[in-house]
Amino acid sequence: MDPSGAAGGWADVVKTGCLHLVLNGGGEGLVMASGTRLTLLPRTTALFSTPAGPGMMSATRFACPGGHDFLVLVVPVESVESVFGPVGPLMRRDLGILRRWSERDEEAVRDLCRPPVQPAAEKAWFLAKVLEVLALHLFRRPQEEPRFFCTMVKSNAHRYVREALTLLEGRLEQPLDLVRLAQDVGCAPPYLSRLVKQETGKTLLLHLRALRVEKAAEMLSGSDLNVTEVALEVGYQSLSHFSKAFAQEKGMTPSQFLKRQKGVKVA
Repeated sequence: MDPSGAAGGWADVVKTGCLHLVLNGGGEGLVMASGTRLTLLPRTTALFSTPAGPGMMSATRFACPGGHDFLVLVVPVESVESVFGPVGPLMRRDLGILRRWSERDEEAVRDLCRPPVQPAAEKAWFLAKVLEVLALHLFRRPQEEPRFFCTMVKSNAHRYVREALTLLEGRLEQPLDLVRLAQDVGCAPPYLSRLVKQETGKTLLLHLRALRVEKAAEMLSGSDLNVTEVALEVGYQSLSHFSKAFAQEKGMTPSQFLKRQKGVKVA
């Protein structure tokens, strides 16, 4: 964990001939090897392996005002395969798997940081827990795969689209920066813009609006924040712009939504 949020490298954590499971509670990063790349996004789990011999591998983290909160589990591939068999065919991309966090992942992070057993049993408990987490991600049942986004992304969407929309979801309070977004996912800005529209039927701006409003609705339903405070939390500096966007997505104003959800008056 790095509360400073400064950009930097973490290649010293990456070991050759190992399987790496990155539980990312906050911040963004990147792993690159042999011409492929895996973008580490907020509240996602990444799984990748490294060759046994020397090779080009870099691991960096992007500057993040909120700090970085990566939990990395490193297990020799040989040890993993002694339990599960060959893991190579199970990886979905050249550099591995990226999934949005599930409730199981959140529970795993809590347990790994604070083992619920006495010290005498910790070694056996950690071994069992790591095997459990690896099994869940290597052998997850297809019907239990969560939808990666609340937006309508086609099941065969290009990885650039998936990563771009996940980055948007983690940057709701920031204006859309197409150049930075394209750079972070590894393609040209016009191509990314065209690809998102082509595969989802919506522009990046419309996706950002939908994600902001969805988060705002969640906050209005589950917190004591008022409409103005929620608008600021999801990146709207103008209450009128927020109300218009909310109405376009939900068919009602934020105040009407809040009254319906909580049965209270909004000042």
